[in-house]
Amino acid sequence: MRTARSSGHLLRVTWIGHGLNDMYWFSLPVLLPMIKQEFGLSYARAGLLVTSFTAVIAMGSLVSGYLGDHFGRRTILSGGFVFVSLALILCALSGSYWQLLVAVALVGVGVSTFHPSMIALLMDMFSRKRGAVLGTFTLWGWVGTAVGLAAISYLTGRGFSWRQVYLVMALPGLILFPLLYRALGPSAKRHPSPRKEEIESVYAGGSNLPILAVFFAANMAIALTFFGVTNFLPTFMVETKALSVQTASYLFVIFVGGGMIGSFVSGRLSDLFPPLLVILVAAVGVIPVIFLLTLGERLVSLAILLVLFGICCAGIYPPQNAYLADLTSIYTRGRIYGLIQCCTILVGAFAPGIMGLMADKIGLSLAMKLSILPLAVAVLPLFYLKRR
Repeated sequence: MRTARSSGHLLRVTWIGHGLNDMYWFSLPVLLPMIKQEFGLSYARAGLLVTSFTAVIAMGSLVSGYLGDHFGRRTILSGGFVFVSLALILCALSGSYWQLLVAVALVGVGVSTFHPSMIALLMDMFSRKRGAVLGTFTLWGWVGTAVGLAAISYLTGRGFSWRQVYLVMALPGLILFPLLYRALGPSAKRHPSPRKEEIESVYAGGSNLPILAVFFAANMAIALTFFGVTNFLPTFMVETKALSVQTASYLFVIFVGGGMIGSFVSGRLSDLFPPLLVILVAAVGVIPVIFLLTLGERLVSLAILLVLFGICCAGIYPPQNAYLADLTSIYTRGRIYGLIQCCTILVGAFAPGIMGLMADKIGLSLAMKLSILPLAVAVLPLFYLKRR
């Protein structure tokens, strides 16, 4: 009973931590117009801030997953929030563009510590109902995103500068640190060194490496479509559908709501059906949704399609992590999650640029239609893995 209570407490703190971590992701893009104006930045310099932030998260995820596997996840996870809080304070105190660039990169370092080690820890702790655990975990990331966007909008609407917003955002991490450190307890300590036969069972013949390679390739193709389309949704609504910026913002919130539903439902479906099947259904289902989005004209139909798009987008990730948990050992799980996080974020950083180049040449509507192609290609290796 005591173990059940401690696990429940850990899950609750984990959900809050995930919401807060994902909140950090969107703080810079939302505040970027204010930062750009204060420092008199060109679009290139403003974009470099976001690029450095994203690239550091990608590479940091790879490193933090490895460190969590070898040295334990308690300090990595809880200390990451303190690191982010201190980096946010440095952002607020930055006196020049280059100081801010370094501070933003440090925020990325702290943000990168959470996902690989936390997902690996949850998969170590829960061998049953993994889908439900991952679905709720992912859901709270979407909740944190929505709360963060609302909080930043509220503060800036009350006259807060971007520096003051960053100072406010630094507080929750300092509060969460002792709660998370205590909740993790011995569950996140370093695993004992594996015996020789355990190492041989994990690495002998590299039996799962070809499967992982195929799955990673499919995941990158899916990410190329998802990140490209998602980042251009508000612009698409304004420029192609002739909606106001305010209406487009509301529709994007509807998309986030679909993501909440998709996270919750797909996680539970992964406990009832093979995770790979759930991924396939979401990947195949989103193809006509994206195509119909480019054709829809009525506001109601666009809202319904955006909910479905959010469901399918978020529906990929809980079963993905459950599937990887079945393929990996506790001794390598953190680095595998770190690697897929790194690859996904890097693809996500390039996807909007590719979509933008296509849109400049052939128009945004046609570019969104063609963005379906990587997703359609990704379905083939997923079918191959499902039939094995």
